Amino acid sequence: MIRSLLSWMTAAAVCSVLLSGCEEKTPPPVAQPSTTKIPAPAEKSAIPDVSDGESAALAPEAYVYSPLGRRDPFQPLVAVEKMKSTPAASEIPLTPLQKFDIGQFKLIGVIVGKGESKAMVVAPDGKSYILKRGVPIGKNRGVVEKIRPDSVLVKERYEDFTGAVRENILEIQLPNREGVE
Repeated sequence: MIRSLLSWMTAAAVCSVLLSGCEEKTPPPVAQPSTTKIPAPAEKSAIPDVSDGESAALAPEAYVYSPLGRRDPFQPLVAVEKMKSTPAASEIPLTPLQKFDIGQFKLIGVIVGKGESKAMVVAPDGKSYILKRGVPIGKNRGVVEKIRPDSVLVKERYEDFTGAVRENILEIQLPNREGVE
């Protein structure tokens, strides 16, 4: 039943379209040039002027995009930037301790006494270095923060992907002694 009703409606619609083409059409009226002034895009008002009732006859205004005060839609929302350093700091050559990661150093001895505590580490290249508080170490601009009897604490400062400066404290420990009970 629904199928027959639908086919009758389709047939009626096709017939009306075919018969409408047979009518004699008069040419559309030519639009008379309007004497009303269309405001420039910079002078747009929020409410259109409807005093003459010709609001439907007015041509639509062209949209002009102004990028002032807006972000570029083709730039990524989060950009990774390298940490900004002072020109004087970038001119200072790296020490041998700053050419390796903190995890690559091996602590072989610690001296704790009356004076300043010191520690000895071995770098991956096989050379030994003496550490004391304030010595730069590691690729991420780490600094020796504290020397304990069994470890060395190193503080690293770095920028994460959001631009926030974060601090990380790493520890280089003495290996366990073998053969001692």
